[in-house]
Amino acid sequence: MIEEQNTILLRQQLYNEIWEISVAGVAKKYNVPYAKLIKLCKESDIPIPPSGYWTKLRSGKPVIKTPLPDSLLEEVVLPLSSTIKRIQRSVTYTDTIDQKVLNKDEILESQSMVEASTSLPVPETETIEATEIIEASTFDGVKQSVMSSESLSFLSEEERGKVLLAAVGLKVPGENSKLHKKINAYKAVIEDWKKKDTKTPGSQRSYKNFSNRPPFLAGVISSESLPRVFSILDALFRQVESLGGSINDDLSLQIRNEHVSIDIFEAQDEIKHEITKQEAQALIVYEDAKRRHSWASEPKIRKYDYVFNGRLRVSIRKGKYFRDTDNSKNESRIGYMLIELYEESEVVRIEREAREEAARMREEEARLKEERRNLYNEEVKRTIALENEALDYEKACRIRAYINAVENASCENAVNVDITAWIDWAKKKADWFDPIVARKDELLGRREYEKSEEQKSLKKNEHRWW
Repeated sequence: MIEEQNTILLRQQLYNEIWEISVAGVAKKYNVPYAKLIKLCKESDIPIPPSGYWTKLRSGKPVIKTPLPDSLLEEVVLPLSSTIKRIQRSVTYTDTIDQKVLNKDEILESQSMVEASTSLPVPETETIEATEIIEASTFDGVKQSVMSSESLSFLSEEERGKVLLAAVGLKVPGENSKLHKKINAYKAVIEDWKKKDTKTPGSQRSYKNFSNRPPFLAGVISSESLPRVFSILDALFRQVESLGGSINDDLSLQIRNEHVSIDIFEAQDEIKHEITKQEAQALIVYEDAKRRHSWASEPKIRKYDYVFNGRLRVSIRKGKYFRDTDNSKNESRIGYMLIELYEESEVVRIEREAREEAARMREEEARLKEERRNLYNEEVKRTIALENEALDYEKACRIRAYINAVENASCENAVNVDITAWIDWAKKKADWFDPIVARKDELLGRREYEKSEEQKSLKKNEHRWW
């Protein structure tokens, strides 16, 4: 029998602790079911950290803490459980499962996952004390908890609770259940590929054995095992859609707006190849040609045949997979597969953002280079123009010096009307050459001071009438 107790916290204190140690941490600290604490926060208008808050905080990125809004409510009542509840052992493994004794905090975390919703009752039959956690084998032999306190830590507290609850209740549909519409449509893709498949029966079939990778599931799953694969995918697809994701035509998934793929292949047994009649005849022809010393190509006869054995391998995250064993099938691990899909979506997001950031940096670098190139070219243009203008100014100064000399010489002699007119004309030409004055000449127009000497050189306008 579970004895219920209550703890009363100030609303401000509860808010402070949630933003210091997370909702899951507060649930552990006060032994409160995770979903109940989320509900209490909503009812008490206490904001909780958004998706990605703790990931950003751990990586040193800036985060925004939502302030506590005003409320007439000052205290929050937390329902507590004085004893550790008994939880249902949802999956049973044998040779691929390890168990370890948990400390109190881990026990409470496991409890909060099973009790993620008050609408999900804890069965009284087939229960065990909450002193162990089931673990899954991975590709590289490392054992790690699938539903640990770190699972889905990148999600908001509310979304994390929904996914964990969905994983706990996920089951493969019955044999006669209607398959997802995307799966039914995809069957035609597999059948179409089979018609074009050129591999002989008994050939080894894995993605690395094809020169061109076949479509998803084509060539690497036997016809007998396809219904099992479709059932597993059907359960996953429907649950992903119920959580806001979607399924693509190629049976890849969109989870949290990220593209996530699954690889599924069936293992093959290696058996000694039995020579066929055609191969035996080809050998006879070859041996006969050798005896007659005539040329013939030796028939290529493989030593082994490869036969599908029904054992499926489901790979979602790089270097890790779920594999059928003699004592358990992948159908019993489908809830963990859902969690792995969400974990993979975070890996894909991080890699996508890294690619986008690298592309942005390349674009920014190219933009800066182009900007520097333009600035350089503009500076070169202005400097050349300055040099050309200085040359024109120098010409204007020389002309004025010459005019002064002519004026001085004319003063010593009798005043010459022609000289006076010439001086007036020459001064105007000096002003025309001078970029500071920039006089517009009646016939020559305005001088383009910034251009080179060759471009500005005066040339006669030769007009030929014939």
